[in-house]
Amino acid sequence: MVAVMSAPFPIGPAMTDGWPMTSIIAGASTAPMAHAIDLARLFGGQGDSWSDALVSETRRQLGGCVSAVETGLRLTLEQDARIATALGALPPTLVWPIVLSNPGMISPLLLTHMRMRAGLALLLRQVGHADLSEDMDDAGGAIHFSSDPDSDIRHAAIELAMAEGRWAMVGAEDQPIRPDVPAEQFFELIWMTAAALGAAVMRSGLVPSAVAMAAVQEAARAALARHDERQGALAVADRLVWRLGARADAPDLLGQALVARRHLLFAALAARHLRVETGRLAQALVAGPIGHVAAICHTLGGSAPDYRHLLLALRPVRPTLSDARILALAADYGAMDDAQADGIIAELRAPEELSAKMALLTPKAD
Repeated sequence: MVAVMSAPFPIGPAMTDGWPMTSIIAGASTAPMAHAIDLARLFGGQGDSWSDALVSETRRQLGGCVSAVETGLRLTLEQDARIATALGALPPTLVWPIVLSNPGMISPLLLTHMRMRAGLALLLRQVGHADLSEDMDDAGGAIHFSSDPDSDIRHAAIELAMAEGRWAMVGAEDQPIRPDVPAEQFFELIWMTAAALGAAVMRSGLVPSAVAMAAVQEAARAALARHDERQGALAVADRLVWRLGARADAPDLLGQALVARRHLLFAALAARHLRVETGRLAQALVAGPIGHVAAICHTLGGSAPDYRHLLLALRPVRPTLSDARILALAADYGAMDDAQADGIIAELRAPEELSAKMALLTPKAD
């Protein structure tokens, strides 16, 4: 047996059971405490604002992207016969189990993105598994972009429907999902996966450490050079809204997108109106403080009934939104003034790194 079989990389379902919170914090000692708590919710079953469905789907999205990146890196690394021999002695799916036993490898921004992606996937799945290449017609036949006479709009709409379909697919945690993420998150996925593969190859003793390190770096950089974030669902949604031009400003289009449960399109349309990045706005809807949802609705000109409808639409990913709480929040909605809403939207427009640091200094409320 090769030496790698005794390497300290727990592999198998047993390692995900009974994780004490202290071990997660210890493994993420350089991360903010709030991030360590989120990791404990994701992997330790201690969710409160995280529903069971959101925990499972976040793990699915993250694990699927990690597995897809691992497959791509392995294909490149196996072009070197020595590396191929070492990889052949390893399990076919290695990196996700390593991440599961070392959750501190997951950065706050990567976890935030995957939680947002998981939330949107769950919301998209609410429509049932219909053919997402066809626009939903729940809004009285108002959304017909996939058959638009403008070919650019039509193509963007079809691209978005395909991206939504990929996100809404179900599968096992380690079943590969196309890592159609922004460049920052792809950068993290690549280096996290490369680190796990490189460490395992070096521990095998079959390849000199310097050779393994050089090969892993070369494969990672090649993957980074090939990545095209314009094919991601967020970018495609933005492209469709940009192609629509002035049509995207139609006063009833936001409501139609929400009624049709096209939540990614809704986020892109709202982001255009508010001059916020679509990913930031989607994250605020799915997992941000509930006051941020109110500010978004207020700034978009939504009424109390509109706010109530938005909360109902988000309930599948926000388990604290009981009927009684939705009614209470809608009743208090009129208390928010323009200055309060503008302050929250200004925060969403700020760089994500700045907002993340400021959030550590501000009490979090759902």
